[in-house]
Amino acid sequence: MKAVAFANNDVAVVAWTFGGKLPGCLGFAIYRIDVRAGTETCLPAMATFPDQDATKAGRTTADDPVQKFYWKDLYAKRGGTYRYKIVPMGGTPGSLQPMPYGPAISNTIQLTPHCGPVASAYFNRGILATQATARALDADSDAGSMADKLDKHIEIVGDPLRTDLMGQLIEALTTLSDEALSDGGETYCALYEFEDPEALDHLSKLGDKAHIVLSNMPGGGKGEAKTNDTYAPQRAQIRAAGADVIDRFMPSGHIGHNKFQVLVNNGAQAVLFGSTNWTAHALCAQTNNAIVARSPALAAAYLDYWNRLKDDTNPPGEGGKAEQSGEFRSANAAQLPPIALEDGSGEVDLWFSPNTPRARARKPGKSEEVPPDLAEVFDIISKAQQAIIFLAFQPGSPSIVDAIADAQKARPSLFVRGAVTAPDAAGHFHTAISGDGDAPPRKHQKGDPPLPEDYRVIHARGVTKNDAFGQWEAELNQAGHAVIHDKIVVVDPFSDTCVVITGSHNLGYRASYNNDENMAIIRNHRALAEAYAAHCLDVYDHYAWRYWLGTQNEKAWHFLSTDDSWQDSYFSADNQVKSAELNFWLGASPAADALPTPNDDGSTRARPALQAQTHGLSPANGPHSAARRRDAAKVSSDAHRKASRARKKKD
Repeated sequence: MKAVAFANNDVAVVAWTFGGKLPGCLGFAIYRIDVRAGTETCLPAMATFPDQDATKAGRTTADDPVQKFYWKDLYAKRGGTYRYKIVPMGGTPGSLQPMPYGPAISNTIQLTPHCGPVASAYFNRGILATQATARALDADSDAGSMADKLDKHIEIVGDPLRTDLMGQLIEALTTLSDEALSDGGETYCALYEFEDPEALDHLSKLGDKAHIVLSNMPGGGKGEAKTNDTYAPQRAQIRAAGADVIDRFMPSGHIGHNKFQVLVNNGAQAVLFGSTNWTAHALCAQTNNAIVARSPALAAAYLDYWNRLKDDTNPPGEGGKAEQSGEFRSANAAQLPPIALEDGSGEVDLWFSPNTPRARARKPGKSEEVPPDLAEVFDIISKAQQAIIFLAFQPGSPSIVDAIADAQKARPSLFVRGAVTAPDAAGHFHTAISGDGDAPPRKHQKGDPPLPEDYRVIHARGVTKNDAFGQWEAELNQAGHAVIHDKIVVVDPFSDTCVVITGSHNLGYRASYNNDENMAIIRNHRALAEAYAAHCLDVYDHYAWRYWLGTQNEKAWHFLSTDDSWQDSYFSADNQVKSAELNFWLGASPAADALPTPNDDGSTRARPALQAQTHGLSPANGPHSAARRRDAAKVSSDAHRKASRARKKKD
């Protein structure tokens, strides 16, 4: 019997087991214990038994229990410190009573972006396909489509819908600019899409202390003049503010896809990276993530790449074109030594693109070489022991989807869950896992029936007007091309060999061959892995319900079971676990309690030896040897200094 809780800055997740099927159990009541306030709240119910009034206010999981072994607390407040109590409920619908098992009490978690003194991970609430967003847009009496109404709201700084959808992600995009302004530092950015008024305002205040390699995004289409630079007005705006802007215009079939920022103040100090473009849509209308890493070694590596981007642009100023020269590609292909994070919480394998000898052929063929960054990613995936959880936009083929399908076939007990924007990617996984053939599925054409999908890897969708029932109404699923814009793979999040893969890289061959990209492979950092796992499972779980609704129609909705048969999908007749999901939770153990630190918005756990070195602030995640970490950090730092000196000598 145990309960495991984990969280990030936006959502708390709790899972539990009671060792086997509980005869007579009709589900679980879930209580949130506020550690600081000393209060206990039963979480609201989301489903009812037959013949009960689902609209009745105040229904909780003590009335209508959860008939599964995993739940998300969407009502937990940011900054809160919580435990969860799981109570098995028996009796009859309408007259439930706690059973004589348990309760199970979880570890303590805190909803914070800070995963220790070095790494902070931010996630938004950019899922548009929700009933709350549908009703908010319905309440807007202005003319226009739901997408038009959304665009109006998310472009206005301070609009309640914008604030709700972007969560704390704007904090990630602006914090290093603000620090540079207040402390006399500078920032070095490499950006793709560039439009959000709030993010631009913070960067503009730096004037000539802001240095930006700014790529172009071709735009326009039917009924609209085509342009090679969608964000030309913003480019002019930031130049007018005094920023040092290096235009990096890309040839057709290539994109300057980076979205990172380095803070420099007496040397590189911190770096922002992740999937988030500097646009209102990225903040509010797509799922995205960002990391602020206060690691001089990691920041120095990004700054070195920034200088290579500048040197590879001709001319390195206004109107510059990207060369993606052989020298530039070779430097990116040279694997950096692992970068040890200074608090001992983990280490990072860092890759930059393009990192192949040449751009991708129009018709690559079966002998196409695996890019070096993806070779490492595929190897990590192949060695997964417990779980692979991922989110992707449109990875193309080959990509991580192929590698994950191979890993699932080789190890059927793996817990695999993924959500993507592109239906073709989900269809590709289905084809690979079901053995329907070696070739990718035919590209989906307008009017075709839906591509077959496996429930483990699904594409994002909303409730349509044809799906709507009862009080549910049609949802807006997307405002633009991307829905899920994250590029995340999490492997074995509850182990000390956990891995988080994130950055701007779309996790397929094209990104490595053709684009300016960055990819961070973060090893052994338990707090970060659990935060990313919470985000991935949150997004997957949201779209899983809509997947079942879209594939099974009215069969997707059903009331709570009035007996204990709901457990049969988890346990065999001889009471053996038969569910990969439950096996995953059985093997899950959180890093440890996340206790409030003196600054009241961080997290830590008891590890006296390491905490003594970091003044009590380190989360001490993963396997640690302080001496080994110090040596690794010194080697990494020395290597970067030598590389920088060599580059300057060459110049």
